[in-house]
Amino acid sequence: MKKFFIFFVMTIICRDVWSQGKLKDQCKFGFKLGLGMHTITGYPVKTHPKPALIGGMWVQIKISKSWTMQSELSMIGKGTGGNSQGKYGDYLLRLSYFEVPILFQYYRKKGYFEFGPTLAALINTGEYTDRAFLFQTDLYPFRNKDFSFNLGTGFAVNEKWLVGLRLTHSLFPIRKQLPGASMPVYNRGIVLAGSRQINFKSSRTKHSEDID
Repeated sequence: MKKFFIFFVMTIICRDVWSQGKLKDQCKFGFKLGLGMHTITGYPVKTHPKPALIGGMWVQIKISKSWTMQSELSMIGKGTGGNSQGKYGDYLLRLSYFEVPILFQYYRKKGYFEFGPTLAALINTGEYTDRAFLFQTDLYPFRNKDFSFNLGTGFAVNEKWLVGLRLTHSLFPIRKQLPGASMPVYNRGIVLAGSRQINFKSSRTKHSEDID
C-alpha cells in the first residue's frame, strides 16, 4: 500500500505543478502497454516462458539534468507454461498482479537506463495440470505480495513515444519450497513495452490565451 500511496502523491504533486504553469518540463504523465515473457524458478517440472500483457500508467519527475524518478501503476500477468512428461504432466500457472515500480532513470541523449524496486499485489491465481498434484496446493499458497527488482533500458522514438526493455526478478519467494524442488518459488521475466506521454495544458497558459 505504501507504493500505491507514493504513486498517487507523485501524481498529485505533478498535476498541481503543471496546473500552476511551474516547471512544465519537470513532470510528465503517460500510459504504457507491452508484452512480457515470464516464468518461475523452484518447480519440480521443466517450465517454459509464458507470454502475458501489461498495461498501466506512469508519472515521472525530473530530479536533475540527467536523472528522473518514475512511478507506475500497472496490471501484469505472470506465471509459467510447461509441457513435461514427468510426474506432473502438462502444467500451467497464471498469476495476475497490480504492481507499482519506483524507478530511477538515467538519460543520455535519446537513450536511458533504469533500475529500482517493485511492490506487487496478487489479485488472481490459476494453477492447472492434466494429472493430480503430488502436493496439497492449499498447504503451499502464493504470497499476496511480490517484492522484486528491475533493470532496464530504452530509447525515445520521438517527444511522445518511448520503447523500453525491462528485466525483473523477485527478491523474496512468492511460494515456499515445493516437494521435489531444490529452492523456493520466484517470479522472473522480461517485458517489452511502449509508452505514450500525455501533455496537459496548464491553467496559466489557458488563462493567457483567454486574455489575448
